Order: sequence, then C-alpha cells, then structure tokens
Amino acid sequence: MRKLRIEPIEYSKEEREIQYQEYLKSMNRMESYDEFKGKVYANLVAYKEENITRECGHYKGVEYREFLPESYWENELPSMLYPGIIATVSDIQKSIYKYKPHIFANKHVASSQTACVNLFVPILESPEVDQILMSLEACPKDFKHVAKDQLYHGYRFEFWDSTDEKSKGLLGDHSKQAGTDSDVAIAYYNTKDELCLWLIEHKLTEQEFTTCGAYKSKGNNEEGKDHCRKCSIVEILDNPVLCYYHRVSKYNYWNIMRDGAANFFSGAFDGKGCPFRGGMNQLWRNQLLAMALEKSGAYRSVSFSVVHHPDNHFLDSSMKEFSILTDHSPKFNSFTSDKLVHAAAIDTNLKEWIQWYCKVYYGERF
Repeated sequence: MRKLRIEPIEYSKEEREIQYQEYLKSMNRMESYDEFKGKVYANLVAYKEENITRECGHYKGVEYREFLPESYWENELPSMLYPGIIATVSDIQKSIYKYKPHIFANKHVASSQTACVNLFVPILESPEVDQILMSLEACPKDFKHVAKDQLYHGYRFEFWDSTDEKSKGLLGDHSKQAGTDSDVAIAYYNTKDELCLWLIEHKLTEQEFTTCGAYKSKGNNEEGKDHCRKCSIVEILDNPVLCYYHRVSKYNYWNIMRDGAANFFSGAFDGKGCPFRGGMNQLWRNQLLAMALEKSGAYRSVSFSVVHHPDNHFLDSSMKEFSILTDHSPKFNSFTSDKLVHAAAIDTNLKEWIQWYCKVYYGERF
C-alpha cells in the first residue's frame, strides 16, 4: 500500500504574525473587565504620582488615587496632557475650533478625552502625518493628504457640524449639555482632490458605547419603552413617533433614516426591538452624523471609525453587531491605538512622545 506523504504547511512571516496576534487576542479575552481597567489605571496613577502629585483626589466624599486633587480641577488644561503638546492644545482652545472639556478631563487620570488628545495631536502636527495615516488599514481608501487648510490644521476635537453654540446641528440634538459629536475629525483631500472627512470615536477604558438616552429617560413611560423593546427599524421608519427621540426630543435621527440612511443599515440584526437601544446607539448616531454631513455636500465622502485601547475587547460585541447591521460597509471600521502609535515611528521626532505614550497608557516601552 502506497503511503501518502503529507507535506508540512509553510506559513509566511505575515501569516505567522496574524496567527500570533489572534492567539494573544484570545488570551487577552480571558482578562476580566475589572482586571483590564485596574491595569490601565495603575499605569496612569503611577505617572500621576511620579510627575504631577502623590496627593489623592476625592469624588463624592471618597478618596481615590486615580482622581487629581480638587486644586487641579480648575486648571486651564488637563494635567495629564503630554508636555510636548501643551502649547498646541492651548492654541486650539483659543481658536474657533476649541473643544468643551469633558467633566472628568481635569479630574481623572483615565479621561478618554485627554487620552484622545494625547494620541492624535503629535501625529496630526507631524510633517509625516499623511504617511502615518495611510499606513493604517482603517484609513479611508481614497485618502491623499490631510486638508491643512481646513478646521484647525486639518482636524478638530469634539467635532460636530457647526461652531455656533446656539445651533442644534444637522442631527438636531446639540445643546450646551449634550449632543452627538466625533472625538476627533480629520479633514482630508481624496485622490481626486475633493474635500472629505474622517470621523473617529476614541475609547480608553469604557466597557460599552453610550446607550440610548431616550430608552432610559424618566419621561419615556412604560408604553414608550415597550415600543423600544418590540419595534423594528422598519416599524419605526413607518411611524417615527414610536421613538421618544422623534416624538418628544424632536431630534432628526429618524428623518435622516427616512431620507435614505436606512438603506445603510440593511444587514442582519439578531435581536428584538430597536437595534439602537443598547451599545449600538452611539455608533448609530455618529454614523448618521457622517451620512448627514455627506448628504449636505460639505464633504465628498465621510467615513467613521472607532479607535480603542488594544486590550479593551469589551467593545468588540457592539462593534461586530454594528458592522453586521451595516452589511460590513467600508464606511465603518475600527482599529487599536497601538497601531497608530507604531505607525508614527516613521517620524523620528516623535520617538520621545511614543515612549511616553506607551509607558503611560500601555505600561511598557515601545
């Protein structure tokens, strides 16, 4: 009987790297959320105590190492900012593109907003920014170069479609207290020299995206919440008043959906009721902002991404669910912050920042 000779399978270096990363990812998934958050907090607290103050802060009468003392809360800029970008951020805050600091930006070491600014300003101010962004798989495929003549040097934090604080914006949900915005927006010119926009939501230690405020609202009675739990996209499209956002808040979400955006969400949803009741709500609103901006003609194309800490796998479920709902549209994707930090290494002037960011947010050297 003739023996079969089984040839060993040879994998390329790239394939082996992919397999190894998948293995690491599967191991990381064994880490609980509290373990992940505790690890990130420990790195941030270590930086705070070594470089800012060893004094604890208080929140609701309880002392915490991860909070800064009350004397730091009224500072013009967050104490956790990378020292090398303080002048730039100060200039941003004096411009029409200034952003509103989140409530914990000056108080907590793990401010996602401050982490976002620390991640993007050094890169967006780099002369190598175009090459850095284009090296990312998540970068829009039509990207040519950052539109430095737009926004603040081509970008804006807490972006929405206006600089007028009295405007409610395209989504009709903006106020001094709340509203849909993108953590950072990057204006760019595509390969046809047309103005486009890349909206990016940044997450650090958040366990979930912002869920539906309408569903949780005290003003939404049990009958209204029952509509949220039972009515599908199609049913709400046929009768938008079923949604508290539309019926009471008068937001434009379902008007935009009825004006063509609903076709974008043509994929499967393995659930009951409104798919935007839970963690997909924030993703949906950001995607609607992208679509409304594109339809307005302000930008030729607008895409939306999520960037998150490489060990934060607790957002994966909502992102996967959202991607399926969009039928895996290339207009939505996600990537981890370490990919961006590693890509920035092509600019040797960013070496000091890279080492700083990796130590503060990852607890390791580059």
